[in-house]
Amino acid sequence: MSENRDRDEERERLSWREIDQRRDRPQRRAPKSERLPAKQAEWVRKLALRQAEALFQGKRGNPAYQAAVKSLEAAHGTKKFGAVARKFLAEYGLPEAWGTLNLLLDYPEAAVVLEVVEAMRGRWQERSRVEQKGFEGRLRVLALTSRDAEVRRRAEEVLAEIK
Repeated sequence: MSENRDRDEERERLSWREIDQRRDRPQRRAPKSERLPAKQAEWVRKLALRQAEALFQGKRGNPAYQAAVKSLEAAHGTKKFGAVARKFLAEYGLPEAWGTLNLLLDYPEAAVVLEVVEAMRGRWQERSRVEQKGFEGRLRVLALTSRDAEVRRRAEEVLAEIK
């Protein structure tokens, strides 16, 4: 214990004036040549954030996924929709995005449509009133026009649940 005291006494003590001077002294900054301009630094920060978000999203965060979603949207309502949607589902599985799920309600296979209805029903409470009403409308159309009896029955059940 006394050794610690001896070391403390040997160490030079700063006066309050010296402490204030050190605190008020400007901090060493990187030379201007090393610093990025404010706009460029903001751009670099945003780029890093986008890359981090994409990393946590996995396959769904890469540009190929975004391109696949765009091609799915472009094919919606055409004869190619079934093939494009089948390829999308095989590669990425059921999407998380509400709008993409909404597109898949028109998929020709009943099993996939039932999965999509369940996924949307699970997220229905989180959606805006407009999106909820849109989903209700899509369910009414499915209940009336679907070729598959199971899809019609499930659409009616979900409609009854969410009302």
